[in-house]
Amino acid sequence: MVDKRTEPHGPEQLPDRQPILDPTDLRNQTSFRSGSASRWLVPGAVLAVVAIVLFALALQLQAVLPAVGIVYAVIGWAMMLVAARSSSDARVRNVRLAVAMAILAVGSLALFVAVYVVETLTPAA
Repeated sequence: MVDKRTEPHGPEQLPDRQPILDPTDLRNQTSFRSGSASRWLVPGAVLAVVAIVLFALALQLQAVLPAVGIVYAVIGWAMMLVAARSSSDARVRNVRLAVAMAILAVGSLALFVAVYVVETLTPAA
């Protein structure tokens, strides 16, 4: 009989006794487990540039919210740069980059909706 308390667990187990990763689980996607930071930085930069261009076009309608949006997009992408340099572990780095990109996308969308709502509710002069 084998004592379960003395058996190795986790990464110390033999490869044939390791649990099989479910490829459909979000945490086991290849974009999280491996890969360089550019996998997240390039699409994040495209998202930030598109948001900055749209906010710059919205500056013709109003000044405050689009200016806040431009600053938010720049800071959001800078946050992604910091996240890309913060860890040498690929999994941790890629999860941080994914969270930073989600924050950038959701915040930009919220500011676009705010610009739309303000312009829709403001009476024409």
